[in-house]
Amino acid sequence: MESTDFDQTASKPRAQRRRPDCGTAWSVVASLLWLPQAALLATAVQWMATGRAAEVGGLALGLLVLGAAKAWCEGHGMRLSFEAARAQLDTLRAQVVQALASSSPLDTRRVPSGQAASAVAEQAEAIVPWLSRYQTAMWRTRVLPLVIAAVVAWQSWVAALILVVAAPLIPLFMAIVGWRAQAASEEQMVQLGQMNGFLLDRLRGLTTLRALGAVDATARRLRAHAESLRQRTLRVLRIAFLSSAVLELFSALGVAMVAVYVGFHLLGYLEFGTWHGRLNLGQALFVLLLAPSFFEPLRELAAVWHDRAAGEAAVQTLQDMARAAQPLPGALAAHA
Repeated sequence: MESTDFDQTASKPRAQRRRPDCGTAWSVVASLLWLPQAALLATAVQWMATGRAAEVGGLALGLLVLGAAKAWCEGHGMRLSFEAARAQLDTLRAQVVQALASSSPLDTRRVPSGQAASAVAEQAEAIVPWLSRYQTAMWRTRVLPLVIAAVVAWQSWVAALILVVAAPLIPLFMAIVGWRAQAASEEQMVQLGQMNGFLLDRLRGLTTLRALGAVDATARRLRAHAESLRQRTLRVLRIAFLSSAVLELFSALGVAMVAVYVGFHLLGYLEFGTWHGRLNLGQALFVLLLAPSFFEPLRELAAVWHDRAAGEAAVQTLQDMARAAQPLPGALAAHA
């Protein structure tokens, strides 16, 4: 197998950012169904406040139908995304195993068997959440905030302006944190592969170690590897919690500012910010229901932000292994 074949396969996950798959499309549709649900819920509250409680039965039925449709679209989209991610991972694994199997055992640059087994069996699993969860969250972030901002602006341009101003701060700080998260994930995966390779090598030579009385020294080195891996893992977790804290801070501030504006507008202290006079109870509730949903895709993206770093680090590890493998003279011909 040529390294260019693996490079083309490994580049497919990155190309999926530019075009959504079927699972991602279904998930985006499921998220968009919340808009008519919020409208029906706000209308029902408005009718009950104006003495039309007997007429909300049809609205309740509509809420149930939309809820069932949303649940089905969400489940169907998640299943399709997971299956596509698993198929992509199986292809990458098969190509890496073929590259390692056809490499020369005398190659000094060959990856140790323990490190290779750890990369193919354990570290490669990080690609599945990256493709199935992160890609879906990324496309939701691209579509939903724009649609929600346009719908909110139809009711109140001030509320939409608050959301639009608060939104760019979140990706900015997440990108700054994400650069460090990717580097920390790559360091963690390298340390994990080295520890697994060290452990497998020492297990193979356990009889020799016992004969030379080097068991205690080997245990101390293994303990040092484990401690280093623990510290790197905690560093990755600290960065992940930091990105989530940044998101929650700005999203909470944005929702609070919208709630303050809507409250003062209903009380009559703020007369501006709408296109058609003062908002009624249903319109104000509709805006308040959509404000948290505006930040929900960003919150989901922050929750899976470390999946991107871990997935790209896993792809890079597999790619480096495939490139470093020196094939035997007749291996490529036999494989062809």
